[in-house]
Amino acid sequence: MNGQPPAVATCEISQLLAWAARLTAAGPRASTAETAACLTAKADLLERIAAERAAAGWTAAETGLACQAAAAARTAAAAATTLAAAGVTTMED
Repeated sequence: MNGQPPAVATCEISQLLAWAARLTAAGPRASTAETAACLTAKADLLERIAAERAAAGWTAAETGLACQAAAAARTAAAAATTLAAAGVTTMED
């Protein structure tokens, strides 16, 4: 291993999109814990994409959007985790 995270596979992106679609379809019935997990996975994937691009020589401006999106996903995941910890199991609660 070269210290870099594993390369992002197309199937990982597809799986994350399918997961997000299931949560979207569930609407406010979606579990806050599962929402937090999905958003954390999204942030991880976006960070790996940004790292791959940076390692390939892309500029900070070119990788910046993936980094910003990852940070936003981490913030949303933290909010969902806080709700879950407070006993709010769904957005319907």
